[in-house]
Amino acid sequence: MPLTEQTGPFIQSASLPGVINLGLGQPSPRLLPIAAFAEAANRQLHAGTDPLLMQYGAQLGHPGFRVSLAHLLTDQYSHLVTAEELMLTGGNSIGLTLVSEVFARHGDIVICEDPTYFLACGVFASAGLEVRGVPVDADGLDVDALARMLAGGLRPAFVYCIPAFQNPCGVCLSPERAQRLVELAEAHDFMIVADEPYVLLHYADQRPGSLMRHDQGRGRVISLGSFSKLLGPGLRLGWAHAAPAVIDRLAQHGAIRSGGCLNPVVAHLVWPMLDDGVLLAHVAELRSVYGERSRALTAALRERLPEARFIAPQGGYFCWVELGEDTAALLERADNVRFIPGSRCAVERDLGRFVRLSFSFYEVEELVEGIERLAALRGG
Repeated sequence: MPLTEQTGPFIQSASLPGVINLGLGQPSPRLLPIAAFAEAANRQLHAGTDPLLMQYGAQLGHPGFRVSLAHLLTDQYSHLVTAEELMLTGGNSIGLTLVSEVFARHGDIVICEDPTYFLACGVFASAGLEVRGVPVDADGLDVDALARMLAGGLRPAFVYCIPAFQNPCGVCLSPERAQRLVELAEAHDFMIVADEPYVLLHYADQRPGSLMRHDQGRGRVISLGSFSKLLGPGLRLGWAHAAPAVIDRLAQHGAIRSGGCLNPVVAHLVWPMLDDGVLLAHVAELRSVYGERSRALTAALRERLPEARFIAPQGGYFCWVELGEDTAALLERADNVRFIPGSRCAVERDLGRFVRLSFSFYEVEELVEGIERLAALRGG
């Protein structure tokens, strides 16, 4: 019986009794730092708090918060980030929506990795955009394949990618490919939207940094970062990181001009966690816990499903596994284990033999049990 369960009116996705759902791409309840957040809230909200905190926020976010965030990112990315390059968002889904409406028009083409985050295409569809896929391999987005598409006359509004510990594949875009991707964007006049919620969640020597490292003032990259994977999805707080001119353009979105900063109160509560080391201490704990879980999951796969093919993840939340059979049909037969079939992550390719497994939600023994159940489901 799974030890980790969550139900109730607060949550989007439930963990049902007796079921191990390896499709849940979210933190365990025990990894949500409610006590630290409560302490930060007590420090920031008191009788002397400036009541203007409750007004419409500055469009880019509080200047002081952005300075603190810039200092943290400079340290973690190992390249300079300035406050002028940052704008607060309501998380990466909202950030992606803003980008889709500012940097593309209804009917435009967006190129994204294939496979990709399985809910991203719905964001693009809501903006009236047409999606084309480009393959992913062990070094990330296949830039040669992209170059051939561009040479054939395809003109995207932007390329959407997850360069660090890609969802679902868990791989990182190589520095050589990253540099060439930015050069292609410059040569063919498109933007690159880098969805980067996992950059700080590295569990080994590989520290990918942000794709913004390769922009070098060109104004071609928009990096979307989020506190969802670092503190908690319910905060609905993230940031856009781009050249100042790009940030200024993004801030002209009608919703921002109308309502100002998307989440100023929560940002004010998170602020001391940036400055006093609480956030980085929590991230260090996540790296340790997720690293242990990742290793347990892959060890169980090797033992119980030795024919499965995968790249052991070095960060992020996910392991992309080739099982060699129709995983959507496999899921239909399942009753006590769940997962994301590869077909849900596909854009144009046939990825029905793959499965996305998440190791972020369950404890080690539950992950091992989940793989046992998957193996039993396959008759292994």
